[in-house]
Amino acid sequence: MREMPPRKRVLAALNLEEPDRVPWIEKYVHHQLASKLLGRPVTCIAGVRTPPEVLEVLPLDNISCNFFPPTFIKEKWTIGDVSVGEGLLRTWHDLERFQEELPDPDDERFYEPAKRFLKKYRKDYAAFADTAVGIGNAYVSMGMERFSLMLYDDLNFVEAVLDMFANWTAKVVKNLSEVGFDVIVISDDLAGKHGPLFSPKFVKDIILPRYRKVAANIELPWIFHSDGNISPIMDDILTLGMKGIANIEPGVMDIVHLKKNYADRICLVGNIDLHYTLTRGTPQETEKEVKRRIQQVGPGGGYILASSNGLAAYCRPENVRAMAHALLRHGNYPIVR
Repeated sequence: MREMPPRKRVLAALNLEEPDRVPWIEKYVHHQLASKLLGRPVTCIAGVRTPPEVLEVLPLDNISCNFFPPTFIKEKWTIGDVSVGEGLLRTWHDLERFQEELPDPDDERFYEPAKRFLKKYRKDYAAFADTAVGIGNAYVSMGMERFSLMLYDDLNFVEAVLDMFANWTAKVVKNLSEVGFDVIVISDDLAGKHGPLFSPKFVKDIILPRYRKVAANIELPWIFHSDGNISPIMDDILTLGMKGIANIEPGVMDIVHLKKNYADRICLVGNIDLHYTLTRGTPQETEKEVKRRIQQVGPGGGYILASSNGLAAYCRPENVRAMAHALLRHGNYPIVR
């Protein structure tokens, strides 16, 4: 098959088709890891999740920009990463105050940095815009304990917080189709390793209506991301109309089972292990896992290679290179088992 440009490769996979090879996307590549891969420091660009220089050494098919709503917390910086501290959104007065601090989603200046970035770096890459409906923003900004207690003590307040974030994101995603992006990624962690963080009733009654409000404004193909085991709420989530599910945490979700049962409905994204393989394993183990995943999930299309979240600072550069090598060696269609 003739080599496809990255953008068409990604869109083909999202449409459950077989492109020339399995695409590779990442939510982000940490700048510290990018510097190690390149052997030189990289420049951090505000709002850009993957330093564009990393495309010189990795066969990634996407670039991405960040449009996440803010969280209202006391932040603690450790080793270059944010560790979430105490939530600051506690009262109705806080809600009113923080609502005024949200960036204006209808201000064209909010999108100008992304437009400049795309103009300079897009080329043939699939341009991703990453945002969130804000479920995670709500429970982080309130603090998980307070959020949980308020579900019983003042559900109206919880819903008002959720609406603040969801209404903001609904306006943002509507405007993103005019900026020049190809795909939107909605990231909200709705689950832990043992299952959803919320009851099925809460998901149906409280979370999904906010998602539908946002999804109704999305004019581009979109991917939903959550950590953890979302299997018990998978069928409910798929009613929202996304093209892909990411990043399918290994050891928690069985991507082979998902391929068997959902291959005609959704593109599967990710599943390369961050807990061991990319972070503590060997290049040989990495190549073996990537090859196995491609052979298990790639046939017939509808699979995009990715880590189980993003390429973090603590990933081993030699393992990331092995991931790239395995993709280029084993990822061409037709997939050879």
